[in-house]
Amino acid sequence: MDGPSVQTISQAISNPDYWVDKLRFEDPETFKELCGGLLTRFLDLPGPELSRVLGTSPVKDNRRRFLARKKVTQQAENTVLATWLALRKLKSEQTGGVFGAPLTEEGLAQIHQLIDFLGNHTHVEGIFRIPGNSHRQQRLKDNLNSGVDIDLELGEFTPHDVASVLKIFLGELPEPLLTTRHYPAYLQVPDMMLFEKSVKTDKPNKERQIETYQLLFWLLPNVNRKLLQAVLSLLYKTAQAQKDHKNRMSAHNLGVMFAPHVLWPRSLTIADLKDNVNKLNGAVAFIIKHSQRVFLAPVQLRAQCRLYFAAKEKSEAQQKPASSDDTASPSDEVAQTRAKKRPHEDAAESKTQTDLALAQLYAHVQAMPDSHKKRKYVKQFNEHSNCTPGSPNHKVLPRTRGKHVRSKSWGAAITKLFASNKPQTQTRSGAHSDPRKSSQTPTSDRVEPGSAVTQRSTHRGPSVGAPKKLRTLPLQPRKL
Repeated sequence: MDGPSVQTISQAISNPDYWVDKLRFEDPETFKELCGGLLTRFLDLPGPELSRVLGTSPVKDNRRRFLARKKVTQQAENTVLATWLALRKLKSEQTGGVFGAPLTEEGLAQIHQLIDFLGNHTHVEGIFRIPGNSHRQQRLKDNLNSGVDIDLELGEFTPHDVASVLKIFLGELPEPLLTTRHYPAYLQVPDMMLFEKSVKTDKPNKERQIETYQLLFWLLPNVNRKLLQAVLSLLYKTAQAQKDHKNRMSAHNLGVMFAPHVLWPRSLTIADLKDNVNKLNGAVAFIIKHSQRVFLAPVQLRAQCRLYFAAKEKSEAQQKPASSDDTASPSDEVAQTRAKKRPHEDAAESKTQTDLALAQLYAHVQAMPDSHKKRKYVKQFNEHSNCTPGSPNHKVLPRTRGKHVRSKSWGAAITKLFASNKPQTQTRSGAHSDPRKSSQTPTSDRVEPGSAVTQRSTHRGPSVGAPKKLRTLPLQPRKL
């Protein structure tokens, strides 16, 4: 299996979340399933709510839409400002402006001009708290809606003007930056506390909260995630400047000011949120303090994404040979030809090694002192080969499948010799001896005259007590 390329390895080293980003863009559904499985360890979300958090089912908020229309109607009836804002929002949508329109990459590029400028003025006292001039703010909004590049360093607009316009942009988005779908999950995160001896304490479980925010932020739309990361980085830098007593804007103060713009659902009123206002403000303050970590991927998510691509590469490597048989290249044909010739070469090499081993074993046997064991080994060599091992004409005969031929002892040879030479006399039962026994005995094992071996006759006379007759049988030793 081909491993990852050098470029892929370098990207994975420079970006620890490379595999997470890759899976998020190549297979969003699988990525959502992985994140959902990890979220269920921290959040108590029923099936429908989990589906809405993951974005796999439409949000059913008819009541919220009714409350939103009611809120707009009341504001339009009570104040002229609400009507003016609604008209401005409608105009911006028709002209393709930035304010009041859904977040896009073009709008993100325009707003980045404000964020970059404010990053160099975080030390200004009362930044994001002191409002700027309304006329300058309106002119700045018109310039942003028209899509022109603005040089904010010329001094036409103050940092307070730019900070106020940024808050207005976030507040006029049709949906909060953290999305309405995730709102039920954000309500549960501040309640995660540490346990001591199975008893819940009042100390927040920061690591668990950070991991939950990481998973939720990975589920955000890409443009929302980019803008949120830029805004939180700016707010973190602003909160750090407060430690030097420059701007008097702590993370808590920034959370109170930005929670309505980035987290509160547009369809809920202050009356609906009164029980959760402090919780939501504290959640935004916590995110600002840990903004350097909440955009990283959890360790388990990284591991699961890497395993997903490893399994995918292995599956593709297994399917590749089967699909590329018809379009084999010349180099593949040469490789296949070599593969076919390889078994014959292996067989010849194996035969050569076998002959060499037999020759060494035969030389070892010949060097043994003369004994019964040596003669036995030499006999086995002669029986299983056509010539001496190691000679040019040596051939190893294949072993036959049959009854194993055992060597004959002297006693067995004598018994067979006697059975082949005894007369066919009638036994006690009147039966004659079996002539097949003599025919089965080899001619080389028959007894010749002059031998000193005697054998007892099995024929008995009429008298039981008569002496038994002995007969001298010739015997010739068997050649080894």
